[in-house]
Amino acid sequence: MPAGAHSWLASISRETGDFGEAWRADDFTEIGMGDGWGFNIKVESEIRIGTTYDDRSGARLGIQKAFALGDRGSIAIQASALLGESLDGVECGGEGYEVRAAIGSSFNLWGQEGFVNLESGHRTRGDCERSVTEAAIGYDFAPGWNLTFMAWTEGGAETGVAKAEASLMRDFWGLGIGVGWREEISGNFEEKGWVVNARARF
Repeated sequence: MPAGAHSWLASISRETGDFGEAWRADDFTEIGMGDGWGFNIKVESEIRIGTTYDDRSGARLGIQKAFALGDRGSIAIQASALLGESLDGVECGGEGYEVRAAIGSSFNLWGQEGFVNLESGHRTRGDCERSVTEAAIGYDFAPGWNLTFMAWTEGGAETGVAKAEASLMRDFWGLGIGVGWREEISGNFEEKGWVVNARARF
């Protein structure tokens, strides 16, 4: 991102399943600092309503460095501080850190733009550790319209979770508004629900 450029993405989701009902809100902002550097902040909150009521909020502050791969691709590394409460579970308390690596590229197909991205990371809070892998592909199939598919895994073994999400987004005067469907696909749990999201660049 150019120096001073901002990218913003926010989502609200509602899922139901093995753990009752869960409402989650994510707000992510990235700011370009020039020469491939960027600063980002993610604020996330979750309310779980089931046999017990659980309300948690936390934040991630990160610094990122990207390296170009040709005209359209890049690789990036990121280091982040984890603040506030963890959404990973009651056993994950205190502050911590997260490191990530990513590779991605944009592409042009039938005259329309798209992207593909793969990320892997590891986060630690005290004695609690989590691994995460994310993959996403998006395509502007018509002017002002975007279709994005994502899949990600967190944790590991029988406690791990894997989810997939598909979202359809429409641009309105520089603001993208979308709706999607998210579902647990690992087989370890049963969770699914709707997602509403918004994004902008300025």
